[in-house]
Amino acid sequence: MIPVLIVDDSATVRMTLRGWLTEAGYETREAADGLEALDALRAGPAPMIVLLDYQMPRLDGFETLRRAAEEGLTAPRFAYVAISSMAAHFPPAFSDLLRQLGAQMLPKPFERDALLHVTQFVERRLTMPVG
Repeated sequence: MIPVLIVDDSATVRMTLRGWLTEAGYETREAADGLEALDALRAGPAPMIVLLDYQMPRLDGFETLRRAAEEGLTAPRFAYVAISSMAAHFPPAFSDLLRQLGAQMLPKPFERDALLHVTQFVERRLTMPVG
């Protein structure tokens, strides 16, 4: 299984997601904000699935994803899932970036099964042979 990086400023959210994912067999890593996330992405391993919250201190999800794209930390090595209760209110530029990168959206609050479904979908895309 592909490792999952959980990026959320809420320790409770990270703990919950870590529990659901490890129970399903995923190895998880955590970051409390976008700056920690970028460091974790640069350090690898790749491929990696990134569950990325939108609202965070220091560096929000939009800026994190923008910088990751600038650094080439995107497909086929990394796949992103934006997790947020703000999905209906994303700035158009963030929505455009999500589409451009083929990122998935998972609105908060969500249940375990929804998380596992989207994670498995993204994992299949990352492991699909190219060509």
